[in-house]
Amino acid sequence: MKALMPLATLVCLLCALPLLSPLVRGEDWWLPAVLMMGAATAVSVLYRTLAGWAGPVVPVLQLAVVALLVVPLFAGHLAPLGVVPTGAAVEQVATVFSQGLGTIDTNTPPVTATAGVMLIIAVAFAVFLVAADFLAVTARCPGMVGGLLLALAVVPLVVEESGIGAGALVACVFGFLQLLAVDMWVRGREWGVAVPTPPLGALQHGFTAALAAAAAVALALALPAAVPGLRTDAFHALAEGTYVGRGNDIITTTHPLVSMRRDLLSDSDRTVLTYRTDAEEPGYLRRYVLDEFDGVNWTMSPVDASGDTRIQSELPLPTGWPSTAPPQDTVTTRVSLDSDVAGMDFLPLPYWARSVDVSGDWYVHPDSLMVFTTEGPPTGLSFTVETAEREVTARELAAAPRAPRSLPGDFRTVPAELGGEVRELTEELTGHIDAPYLRAVALQEFFTSGDFSYSLRPPEVPAGADPLVHFLTVDRTGYCQQFAGAMAVMARQAGIPARVAVGYTAGERVGDGRWSVGTGDAHAWPELYFEGAGWVRFEPTPSGAGGQGSATEPEYTSGATAPEPAGPEPSPEDPDEEPSASPEPEESPSPSAPPAEEESPEEVGASPAGGGRTPDLSWLPAAAAVAGALLVPFLPAGLRLAVRHSRLGRPGAAWRELRDTCVDLGLGWDLAESPRGTAARLAALRDAQRVPLPEEVRAALHRLALAEERDRYAPAASWGEEAGADLRTIVGGLPAVRPRGVRLRAALLPRSLWDRPRRPVADPTPQSA
Repeated sequence: MKALMPLATLVCLLCALPLLSPLVRGEDWWLPAVLMMGAATAVSVLYRTLAGWAGPVVPVLQLAVVALLVVPLFAGHLAPLGVVPTGAAVEQVATVFSQGLGTIDTNTPPVTATAGVMLIIAVAFAVFLVAADFLAVTARCPGMVGGLLLALAVVPLVVEESGIGAGALVACVFGFLQLLAVDMWVRGREWGVAVPTPPLGALQHGFTAALAAAAAVALALALPAAVPGLRTDAFHALAEGTYVGRGNDIITTTHPLVSMRRDLLSDSDRTVLTYRTDAEEPGYLRRYVLDEFDGVNWTMSPVDASGDTRIQSELPLPTGWPSTAPPQDTVTTRVSLDSDVAGMDFLPLPYWARSVDVSGDWYVHPDSLMVFTTEGPPTGLSFTVETAEREVTARELAAAPRAPRSLPGDFRTVPAELGGEVRELTEELTGHIDAPYLRAVALQEFFTSGDFSYSLRPPEVPAGADPLVHFLTVDRTGYCQQFAGAMAVMARQAGIPARVAVGYTAGERVGDGRWSVGTGDAHAWPELYFEGAGWVRFEPTPSGAGGQGSATEPEYTSGATAPEPAGPEPSPEDPDEEPSASPEPEESPSPSAPPAEEESPEEVGASPAGGGRTPDLSWLPAAAAVAGALLVPFLPAGLRLAVRHSRLGRPGAAWRELRDTCVDLGLGWDLAESPRGTAARLAALRDAQRVPLPEEVRAALHRLALAEERDRYAPAASWGEEAGADLRTIVGGLPAVRPRGVRLRAALLPRSLWDRPRRPVADPTPQSA
């Protein structure tokens, strides 16, 4: 019975695993967690069975086994024999763990199940299993495990708007109830004969439990309707826009796309901000830049709020601009946030901003020029922005070299598991085009040609379907988030660095140089990188009356046409074929550096987002099936041998082992019988040929009975090594009086593991001398 509670605890935690299913995208993310929890449970079962008591060493041993499993699972390629934790392997584990934290911090759920994410989940559940095992088995307080399960349930409530699914909740509740049920059953077995409950009493208990459950469900459904603050997304709303520290003043913000969609879906188009500018046609106002894509969601990397990034005077030059560029004309924009709008921690700024005059401590992200604060921003904030009035042209973009030499980072990476349909569509649209700029124009025209429609409430994506593939190939209906994200993904697959910006369109002119921006102007758009021009805005979202009204296509994309797919190349001998125009020569690389070797989209997307070698766990199901088929039939026998070995030489344990041996062999055990009477009854047994037990076995039975009687009434245990020797003699000789089939069953399926004598039981097959 010592194994039942650890196993029930394992089942309880396994049933809690589905709570995280809305947060992780992948198929095998749970396997490392199951393996680590299973190993920790095995340690608990073996130690408690062999040692016979639950000491503080059990959690230590469990954590040690979990630590030993980390290297084979996540850094086995760097460890000798795949298991030895060398310095390189431990460093790799630390790197994978850090990458997992970064993936979780900078991505909206569900996140891709990278190696780091799987490691964090596995370690977290292993620690929860160790804590639950201590509470339920050592401390005998299984009800306190409910606190651990509640902590796990809070995670999806905080970070995922959809909350917890009904199936995951039912599984978690089932796991907790079975833990409590097993605990009560074990306690009843330890206390002795269970008090029978009459049928009417059982019905009364069942009716009371059903009534309490119905009242709880009704209250849970009615209270949120009466109190709006208790709606299902309350926890998620509390978490929106918060900061999470990661040391060295690194912070992250969450869900900019969720905030944008909430603005777009608001019933009233209330004013968010007004601004006055010198520009005739002002551009978009950027707040966030999302540069990481996990296969479903676009999210932003962590930003650094340290002294080096604090705004002093001028902001850094945009990425890709030459440091020796001539001074540009500047445009002054004065922005006033509406007093009814919550304070903005990321300022809406025109691109490219040269300086920002704003009160308080503000920081700039050098790569994206996002300006943000770590303090609570006030409402009704006003600030002044100086922007460089530099307009790129189609000719300048068309002349940009194909390799982005000055860009820190690649920005062409897409997850390896992204559907092949998207890559095939991208290749169909851009495979025949050489210039990156013309590829970008072809992608934009694909979305704005009229085949796509704009809607703030697009159709639901069918269960199991890839949202991106469904949007591009099936319904082709969405709003700016879908259009911007889809074009950025396809641009990356076409070899063009891309990211997604979130903010507002220019809004509506309300006077001479004055503009008003409302919630309906919230917008997302892709930014593509071209060497020498930097990050450039494109607009795939339909505009005008049938789209987002204030969205506009940039002038440098108007009139540019991409070539049609090339047909069969003409034969050189064909005299009627007109010579084609010579292509524009590509910019030669600098003589001081070797030419950069371009990566194909296939090579760029070879590793999943988040980094780290994803552990190859495809062998686990087959290995578990084979191990189960080979080992499970012998598991009871091994456990029984372990119990027997633990009792040899322990005070008071030899008599219990004799009792269990008799139960296994079907010899019966009478609780009302004295030890001396039991020994006499067993010594009188004979086998099928009427052959009595050997003399040494009968003598050992007599000595063991006397030792048991002496120990029952002695002030202290007086067992010695001779008791262990007598027990070995009895266990080795007693099975000879039983048939071979009974002996085999006793070895493979020992009844003593689950059957304990509760009342006097007569010997079913006594054979007197």
